Amino acid sequence: MNARDLLKGVTPPVLANLRRRWMGRTLRFSGRPRDWAEACDMSAGYGTATIVERVAAATRAVIAGEAVYERDSVLFHEPAWPFPVLAALLRVAALNAGKLDVFDFGGSLGSTYRQCRPFLGSLAHLRWCVIEQPAFVTVGQAEFSSAELSFAATLADLPDPVAAPIVLASSVLQYLVDPAQTLHELSRLRASHLMIDRTPLCEQATNRLCIQHVPKHIYAASYPCWILSRSRLLDQLTTDWRLVCDFPGADGTYTTDDGLRFEFRGLIFERRS
Repeated sequence: MNARDLLKGVTPPVLANLRRRWMGRTLRFSGRPRDWAEACDMSAGYGTATIVERVAAATRAVIAGEAVYERDSVLFHEPAWPFPVLAALLRVAALNAGKLDVFDFGGSLGSTYRQCRPFLGSLAHLRWCVIEQPAFVTVGQAEFSSAELSFAATLADLPDPVAAPIVLASSVLQYLVDPAQTLHELSRLRASHLMIDRTPLCEQATNRLCIQHVPKHIYAASYPCWILSRSRLLDQLTTDWRLVCDFPGADGTYTTDDGLRFEFRGLIFERRS
């Protein structure tokens, strides 16, 4: 063990988090914009073409065997299995005689598909469709589509499922102008399950809009981000869905610059009969 590893082992988590923040290597959440338009004015944004190319380059590296998986264009060289997602997927497959259709809303170029694929090889049927922005869909269809993996720009473009599908919304709702409207539209799909993952939730009664600052080592960007009220989210969904599982997400807990504590969490729902 070298000195750096030893120091990491004895440094309290709170100090380690402060150090990462000081070095610009962790997410930061700030500001209280009144609406989405003001949040856009307060943030620097990012070049969509630049982000798409970074994600595409990272995806090519994964396919070439140069990394195990990618997330947000960052390459990882050790496995990190998304077991809650896998549990939800395999639950749906078990209820459908080994057949699984996934509608992956905001699924980039298939990041979660590639992470999960090693566990899904024994299924009788697998089809995974990513719903993304047109720029991602163009690249996805040109380079990364297959018999299992496809890309769609709108919900109307989704393929007809063989089995009752699961809708996956991972790390996406917080970046939409109107997350509630999107959830309403997703709930209208003929899906048996809905999984929300890697989503910031707080215990206050209302959603909080802020600015998310991306660590500099990933890419220079800041953009509007909702911290969703957990109670408000459940109030909207529980008419059509039954909560099966509520679990902590892999992204951890954060506090905004003005003191609102929140946690990235995941939720698995089953449609009410």
